Amino acid sequence: MMAIAISLAAVVVSLSAFLHGRWRDRRDLFLRINEHLVSPDQQHGRRLLYAMKEKPTPVKDLSAEDYLAINNALAALNVLAIYYLRRYVPRKDVLELWALPVLRALLAGDAFLAHRDAQQGTPIWPQLRKLGKDAKQYAQRERVSIQISGPTGEKIEPPVE
Repeated sequence: MMAIAISLAAVVVSLSAFLHGRWRDRRDLFLRINEHLVSPDQQHGRRLLYAMKEKPTPVKDLSAEDYLAINNALAALNVLAIYYLRRYVPRKDVLELWALPVLRALLAGDAFLAHRDAQQGTPIWPQLRKLGKDAKQYAQRERVSIQISGPTGEKIEPPVE
């Protein structure tokens, strides 16, 4: 009887250590991707995307440096989306911190995304678009405005299907 109790206690301790380690790993991964997404180069790429929508600037008129910065910013958001969809990071935390930036990037980046889709011959960054759907539902549930202003001041809703 004592051997069963000791074995059971060992299983409980092992399971507890495993679950705590998994939680800590997911938290640390989320903190790392969050640090990357708030880095100056990532913010710069997203700002260029917003400016591209406000002016409006055709993709073909972007400098090579601006094109790369925007592409990099969207690709980084797609990595976040992959982690989110595969549940590598806490989904609630992703939505709380990144739902609005993701939606605004998708909205501002519609021309850029269409350009990249045409280049690839298929929709690029499908994970980001799936995260966009969840982010839109989250924003609507939380009653948060997800509109941005177009070049003439009109309010534009995200093109997330």
